[in-house]
Parts: sequence; structure tokens; C-alpha cells
Amino acid sequence: MRLTWRLTLASVFGLVGPSGCGKSSLLWVLAGLNPHWQGQMQLAGHEVQPGKAFTGALRQEVQMVFQDPYASLHPRHRLRRTLAEPLKLLKRDNINDRIDQGFRHVGLDPALADRYPHQLSGGQRQRVAIVRALLLQPKILLLDEPTSALDMSVQAEILNLLNDLKQQDGLTMVLVSHDPDVIDHMCDRAVHMSQGRIIEQISA
Repeated sequence: MRLTWRLTLASVFGLVGPSGCGKSSLLWVLAGLNPHWQGQMQLAGHEVQPGKAFTGALRQEVQMVFQDPYASLHPRHRLRRTLAEPLKLLKRDNINDRIDQGFRHVGLDPALADRYPHQLSGGQRQRVAIVRALLLQPKILLLDEPTSALDMSVQAEILNLLNDLKQQDGLTMVLVSHDPDVIDHMCDRAVHMSQGRIIEQISA
């Protein structure tokens, strides 16, 4: 995979293309979840070296929202416990207040934080996954097909929420989607990928 591109602060950059073209693989590299790459990368002001795990501030500043929210929510833990764990590791104060505020920020009742993942709808779980990422106050939010597993009406709600968060929080986002309509709706710039290569640059 050979790619050269640059992110713009407080914007949404899209990766679009068919399944297997390398979109999600690239996102996993950006998230520090796949160290097997070559080249040069600077992310959130940090030089990133191939083969090395993300450490320190970079682990907080780059967060990912997965296609399936169960990937970031423990099925046998109440949501509040799952969301509190990284905050405890970072020795943050007022953890319950932070979680409650995070739920309100994405339009959820904070009382839902005391439920288990299976007790929420798919759209609610995806909002909680977004809360999990935002609690660490990232500079870059990576979104791997965040609406593809949801009903059409819920997809629109999540996309509108992400647009609102970009405006309110000044987040930089990288959005992977196979749906050109989602890319058109969300992204300031995008690239079309095929077989691990950029074949077209797209401007909003």
C-alpha cells in the first residue's frame, strides 16, 4: 500500500472504496493497531515509527470508533465501568461526572451508563462508543464504517451527531465508508481507494 496525504485540522477526511481495498487497514495503522507498515508518518504532532506501538500522549490523542460498538464495550460489564477504566489509568478526577456529561453530549440519558451493552439499541451503543472515544479528549477521531450496521434512520442520526461534534469540539476525523453518499454528506476532502492505492482525490 503506497499513500501520501495530509490531514487538515477540524475537518473530516474520507476514505471510500470497495471492500478489501485497504481502507480499514489504513485506519488501523493510524490507530496504532497495526505496526506493519513502512514510510513516514506524523500524527497529532508526533513522529510515528513503523513497528512501534503508540505510547504516551499519542494513545489518548488518536481514538477509534469501530463499525461494531461491541468491539470497544465489554459485554459483561456495565457501561459506566467500561468507560471509567481508561480514565482511572490516567488518574482523571470526577470520573462519573465526566461520563454523565459525555452521555449528555451525544444526546443520551446518563442513566443508561448503568446498563449493559445488550440492553441498548444499536444506535445507542454506537453513541456510547463515541463517548468512550471522546472521554480521552482526542485530537483525531478515526471512524471505521460507523453507521453501516445501523438502520437507515439511525444512520442519519449518527452522521448528524458526528457533524455536530466536529463543529462543537473542533475534531479532526478520518472516516472510512464504502458508501459515496456518506462521504459526500460528511467529508471536506476524500480519496477513492482501490487495491491499496489512491486512484482519485475528491473535494467537497
